[in-house]
Amino acid sequence: MLVVVLNEENSLFSGRPATLPLLVWVPPEPYSKGMSDDRKKHWDRYTVSGNVEAEYVDAEQTVLVNKKGITDLGALQFAEEEAFAAAYETLLGEVRTDTPMTCDLLRHVHERVFGDLYEWAGRWRTVWLSKPGITWPAPDYLDQNMQGFERMVLARYPAHTLQDDAAFCAAVGEIQGEFLVIHPFREGNARAIKLMTNLLAVQTGRPLLAYEPTEEGRQRYIAAADAAFRKDYDPMITVIRIALETARKGA
Repeated sequence: MLVVVLNEENSLFSGRPATLPLLVWVPPEPYSKGMSDDRKKHWDRYTVSGNVEAEYVDAEQTVLVNKKGITDLGALQFAEEEAFAAAYETLLGEVRTDTPMTCDLLRHVHERVFGDLYEWAGRWRTVWLSKPGITWPAPDYLDQNMQGFERMVLARYPAHTLQDDAAFCAAVGEIQGEFLVIHPFREGNARAIKLMTNLLAVQTGRPLLAYEPTEEGRQRYIAAADAAFRKDYDPMITVIRIALETARKGA
């Protein structure tokens, strides 16, 4: 969780109260707390019994077990979108102009969005994820992968270095692409990284990015994420550039 410490500096927006919270990360209890050491060692894609991340409420396995007891996929998706919108408002009031983009902030963003719905919100996943042709990194290596992501990607792009649009789009394209290659959360990876990079956009004086909401736009984003597996960030950079242009036209 993040503990709020009041600070008198640097609000993101003029007109907000002068006293804004400084976020201090306090790691949550690990999801595996209470599991025997033997179970921790053998926790893999084939032995997920008792892991709430792998539990569904329906036989078709489309609706994840959730805190609200929602059993309809459409209703769950609507609840997620409501939570996503509310998280934007909250986070824009919490994050300062000089708040660094870190893995701790990423976990906080994810918890803010999904904390009222899922037990595992804000925690790196403990199950394997895959889709045809792609298997994301094993859960056992997520801490290591995310430490590398913070050190080699996030830390390279502080807000004050991204005044040029080309530099900003290249940075966000790489950040989103590399993050989606790791896919550290059980669900909501794209939403979490879009939200965090929108915080970065606001820190640099840019509007919130406006992604294409059509099915074609969604497929273009998925293709850009797939290209990042080959270290090809150009498709994602193009997605970001278009989203920035669209945001400015609508401002």
